[in-house]
Amino acid sequence: GSVGVIAADADTEALRAALEGAGIGTADADEPGARVTVLPASLAKGLEYDHVVAVEPAAIAEAERRGAHRLYVVLTRAVSRLDVVHSRPLPWDVPA
Repeated sequence: GSVGVIAADADTEALRAALEGAGIGTADADEPGARVTVLPASLAKGLEYDHVVAVEPAAIAEAERRGAHRLYVVLTRAVSRLDVVHSRPLPWDVPA
């Protein structure tokens, strides 16, 4: 199935480069039919993936004034499976 790797807008290019460097082919959100799509959180609304990997939720929440809303959108894009990858503490107390 489809895999959406979603990160803060500022982090997507570095993330794509890291995945490509590891031998994982990726595509942008506007390339239909791709197995692994790397996209910025700001473009996630309305999209669905079988498997979503949310990368560094704290960075997504901090990236904009309504960051908690954006993070909610990211976390609800998965149809079957959601994985959260983070090194920073999760943003439990994010202002709405």
